[in-house]
Amino acid sequence: MKIAICDDEVAVSEVTKSLLQQWAIHQSISLSVHCYENGDALILAQKSECFDLIFLDVLMPLLNGIDTAKELRRQNQNVPIIFLTSSKEFAFDSYEVKALQYLLKPVSPNQLWSIMDDFIALIKNQKEIFVARTSDGFCKITLEDTNYLEAQNKSVLVFPHNGTSIEIRELFSRCEEIFTLEQGFFRCHRSYIINLNFVNQFTKNSVTMTDGTTLPISRNRFLAFKESYFTYMFE
Repeated sequence: MKIAICDDEVAVSEVTKSLLQQWAIHQSISLSVHCYENGDALILAQKSECFDLIFLDVLMPLLNGIDTAKELRRQNQNVPIIFLTSSKEFAFDSYEVKALQYLLKPVSPNQLWSIMDDFIALIKNQKEIFVARTSDGFCKITLEDTNYLEAQNKSVLVFPHNGTSIEIRELFSRCEEIFTLEQGFFRCHRSYIINLNFVNQFTKNSVTMTDGTTLPISRNRFLAFKESYFTYMFE
């Protein structure tokens, strides 16, 4: 697990880091903690890192924690955020950026450890995620919510069931290893992998998704597609 702590008070970051490490040892969890002193440094790091959780102070000079969180969300970063601050002033704003928790400093060890226990329970129940490379860092893609994937020259376009497409810097063959039939996906064409759960209808030559998108089915893949579709949907 990779965690970021962003706080302009180095001493606070070190205490929080130590408490997290104690919790990880007790839970037998591999943990890596990265500390940053301002929002700009965190935003820059997030472009090349993929954090599982961020502890973010609200009251920081220059870019405060709320604005930092807004920028992360604007970049399509859905990483869980826990605000850690000495002020209640921005409690309402924390909900705007879909913060996981809002904690007042100083946080007691037991309180922090309890929250981490809850976080672990939460992610165990989450949908399966694929961490993919992009042109400026990484992004998390939820398999279950993916409509289909389209191969490009040196990248892959991922089309969520609801939302805009995301371009990732991954080999299509690598995506085929992730988006498998066991996960509900099928490669119906050399350029397309589709989510069988979102298939509305199909013919020998094409498949229409529930959003109305029509995609080709290769002639030599139709029988395998048909068998896979009915096996997966009605097993």
